[in-house]
Amino acid sequence: VYEPLKVFLRVRPFSIAELESHESQGCVTIEDAQTVILNAPKESSAMKNSERGIGHAVHSFTFSQVFGPETTQSEFFEGSMKDIIRAYINGVNGLVFTYGVTNAGKTFTIQGTSKDLGILPRSLDVIFNHIRGRHYLKMNFKPYLSNDVKKLEDEQVKQEEALKTAILASLKEVSDQMLLKAMLYMHSYSHLLLYFLLNVSFCSEKNLVPLDIHKTNMQQRTQASVWISFCEIYNEYVYDLLSILSTSKPQRRRVLRICEDQGGNCYIKGNNTVLWPGQLHRISLMIRNVCKRSLFADLKWINVQSTEEGCRLLKIGNKNRSFACTRMNEQSSRSHSIFSIRLLKLTDEHQPRVLGVSELSFCDLAGSERCNKTHVFGDRLKEAGNINNSLHILGKCIAALKQNQNPKMKPSYIPFRESKLTRLFQPFFCGKGKACMIVNINQHTSTYDETLHVMKFSALARQVIQTILPKNFGYFPPKLVGGDGKPMMHFDANTSVDDFADSTETSAEEEVDITILSHEELLKAAEDLKEKVAAERRSKLLLEVKIRKEMAEAMFRQLLETEEAWRQVPLQPALRLKGNRLEDMKDSYEEKLESKFEMYKEAIKKHAYMCAMEQIEEHYVPIEEFLAEQEKVE
Repeated sequence: VYEPLKVFLRVRPFSIAELESHESQGCVTIEDAQTVILNAPKESSAMKNSERGIGHAVHSFTFSQVFGPETTQSEFFEGSMKDIIRAYINGVNGLVFTYGVTNAGKTFTIQGTSKDLGILPRSLDVIFNHIRGRHYLKMNFKPYLSNDVKKLEDEQVKQEEALKTAILASLKEVSDQMLLKAMLYMHSYSHLLLYFLLNVSFCSEKNLVPLDIHKTNMQQRTQASVWISFCEIYNEYVYDLLSILSTSKPQRRRVLRICEDQGGNCYIKGNNTVLWPGQLHRISLMIRNVCKRSLFADLKWINVQSTEEGCRLLKIGNKNRSFACTRMNEQSSRSHSIFSIRLLKLTDEHQPRVLGVSELSFCDLAGSERCNKTHVFGDRLKEAGNINNSLHILGKCIAALKQNQNPKMKPSYIPFRESKLTRLFQPFFCGKGKACMIVNINQHTSTYDETLHVMKFSALARQVIQTILPKNFGYFPPKLVGGDGKPMMHFDANTSVDDFADSTETSAEEEVDITILSHEELLKAAEDLKEKVAAERRSKLLLEVKIRKEMAEAMFRQLLETEEAWRQVPLQPALRLKGNRLEDMKDSYEEKLESKFEMYKEAIKKHAYMCAMEQIEEHYVPIEEFLAEQEKVE
């Protein structure tokens, strides 16, 4: 399926303080539902450049749909998220990412507030409404790697339950501490506002509004399980936002890494640490000690049973996210956050079978900014540099994708691997998913130049054509693995004994990611790889000998055929042909001999002249001596 990348624009309304500071000068004008006009103010660099004849003062941009300042959260969700959520429920991976300057409303669009939910909690509500009555409530099937599912043992299920309980319990502990801080700093209005934003629950049953807008043909026998992860990319390092850190003393967060499976799809993992069953004494003991022990090193996937649980995890992740105060935004996001929702589809049987795995990711990009506008230095300056660099690489990838669509131009390299962000975005831009871009802008005159840059980038992104591959093309089907990570297979009505034998023969070679092995297993895998390399070299050498032998035999046959063809030529024509060739050779040799003879003659003349000159020099006598001798002789 070929379709252009959908780019939606949302314009943030003015606040009372912004109106009082005369930020409203009519810079942004909405022409219609798809067109926006930007008029450069007098103080902007764009206006100064246009007065010098460089560029224009008025720019027009077209989007998939434009949402004005009066647009509500519900209207924006209805107008922008229908298609991507419908495709996600039907098994197509989805990516929604926001782009814009600092303080443009990106986080509000995705998360919203407790009274005005954003697109993320509304999407969760749609998903749970869709699977109502077919919700798989157990935790024994968990996402694994990028597209697989792991069947957990009973002890591992207890670990998952304990981890989820510990994470949700940490919300109350942190909230109590922040309440105490708010009481100590009650004289500061900004501290009270920050406390309100971080501690008011996003979702409660009275705030949820049924959003029954998506209907699909999901079979009644199919069950679904929902899992959530939340991470951030801060200074080009990946961190898990659902990690439980000790509140009594500061702890250094564990850095995660990006790996790839056999299909080239990226996933996030950490240093693998195995938790043995003997380490699990009681769940209560686990909850008390989980903050002191690094038992869960990988990116955490938490099973959620309702929209409220998902919003609570979102709130916990926001507490761990990197924020800082800049001149443009008092609570500016200093990292790119990625909130992912995986939907596992299972058969409703005694031995459930994996039917499909789909993932929907919401990426809240940090705001692009100029350091002279935000007045940052030190750590904030380093953060801004990394933010702008990753956004710049994203722009280079978008430009390269646009260029490669032109068949008349030479394909260019797409630098997906130059940034953690673009490396995670790569599958969605290479056909293995559906992407959607939300551009957030404000109407400030002071940030007009930055807004113009954002609009130009979005105009380029809208020209990118997405190639969405069908699930049976270019995909590795989801694989069910056991608690040890090895593939599993169950018999069903469509499975034959021959199919089972083939899969068991190849399962040993289908190692997805060697980084999940222990040290001894890695050494063994290295030895196995050495043996495979040696065997491959031997086979290639034998193949080369065989090819050389075949080429020699073919050349010998060609010579024999040429000799036989000459033998079949009549004698007289052959003699005449030979005589003509001899005459031609004779003439050619005569011309060459004549030219060589002339060359030798010239060389002899030159040599004789040089010898004569040397003799003259040797026997030279001055005129006075010659006359004197002549007189003597006379």
